[in-house]
Amino acid sequence: MQEKPTLKDLKEGPPLECPICERPNYYPSDHHMVPKSRGGKATETICADCHKAIHAHFTNKELEETFHTPEALLSHEGFAKQIKFISKQDPGGRTKTKKNKERLRRE
Repeated sequence: MQEKPTLKDLKEGPPLECPICERPNYYPSDHHMVPKSRGGKATETICADCHKAIHAHFTNKELEETFHTPEALLSHEGFAKQIKFISKQDPGGRTKTKKNKERLRRE
């Protein structure tokens, strides 16, 4: 079984594809699929833009209970719409993300 690459490996080698937006991952970020504050240990290396979008759309409780896989995240209509936008942007740049108004009401 091949070991998962570390952030250092990712930053020094050619960029891998982000499993969420499918762009080259120039800014890798480890996302705890279940938040650490809720006992999560498993991480997925995704791009910084997708990582910001996840936390802009979902509360930690929602990530723990429902949206703890890339497939589950992309099943959310509003999140999928933002990822569609992100996937069309320059992977070497950065996108701005604001917290979703609905998420703010759920906090």
